[in-house]
Amino acid sequence: MNVWSERLGPLSRRHVLQMIGATGTVLLAGCRPATATPTLMAPAGVLPKPWADALPKPWRLTLAPAQQDWTPEDQARADLLVIGDGWLDAHPADTLQPIASEPLRSQLDAQANALLGGFGALQDRVLPLAVSPWVMLLQDDSAVAQEGWSLLLDAAMAGRVVLPASPRLVMSLADHLGGGHALSALRRQVLTYDDRQATNWLLKGEARLVVLPLNRCIALLGRDPRLRAVLPASGAPLHWAVLLRPDASREPVPQSWVELGWRAPLRRRLAQLGWRAPITSSGSIEDQKAFSARLRPLLFPAADTWSRCWSLPPLLPEDRSALQGLWRDSAPEPPLR
Repeated sequence: MNVWSERLGPLSRRHVLQMIGATGTVLLAGCRPATATPTLMAPAGVLPKPWADALPKPWRLTLAPAQQDWTPEDQARADLLVIGDGWLDAHPADTLQPIASEPLRSQLDAQANALLGGFGALQDRVLPLAVSPWVMLLQDDSAVAQEGWSLLLDAAMAGRVVLPASPRLVMSLADHLGGGHALSALRRQVLTYDDRQATNWLLKGEARLVVLPLNRCIALLGRDPRLRAVLPASGAPLHWAVLLRPDASREPVPQSWVELGWRAPLRRRLAQLGWRAPITSSGSIEDQKAFSARLRPLLFPAADTWSRCWSLPPLLPEDRSALQGLWRDSAPEPPLR
């Protein structure tokens, strides 16, 4: 597994089945029929269920194994791919072709264009579909929650923090905590690196604070008033679902399907699942009505807070090597025995 790219892990078979509805079609990777039926392929857990259900005929949805398990043969069978942005390193520009849909690109907002601006040769080969901010989830405590990301370094959180299994994202948080020795200090706070089971660690009482994308915890927040999620006023990392066209595909992007997710009423349903449309009109009053006053600021914060959020573009090889060295050097020393 490429921990430098991976953001979200695979889901269980039960979650795979929940990701599609009665109108969806599931094919196992490797079983595409010989006919030229256009196929969209996504790892389980990436494409929101209502959007998957709306995929028009004759398109078929392939819920493939987790991204780290994809093979070149899997990708060759797909006409379009939907992945998390943390896996873009695994898709070089020469394996993709341009999105070629200016009507869609012209609608993108400042955050989506900032994301694309860091992509280099990939810039015209990626279409942002939806975005969800990373948040801190903890037992409701209004006093400590006001601290923002610095709460991660609070002495009361020592050994009780669950961070994502992504060294790069952890390092990005450390940079926003002041850099320097912040990475070593942050790593000393960690109970474990596990964004897949983060909520379980919290609910069992072994963790006091976990960091995960809003779309992974918004349903739990709606059910359990004891929990609180915090998107600091200083901004947060952004988790993206993006669309790619493999080089061998002869199918254009189904523009009407993409826009379906960017328009009411589906856009409001996706917002309820913790996903924000990456377009200039997102955040309308109608979108915000999908939330209670407690949850609304998480996906639709003040404009200046949203503008401070940041994305992580794919790493260049030389940058990867440098960051791997910093990660190695920041490892906490083992306790004395």
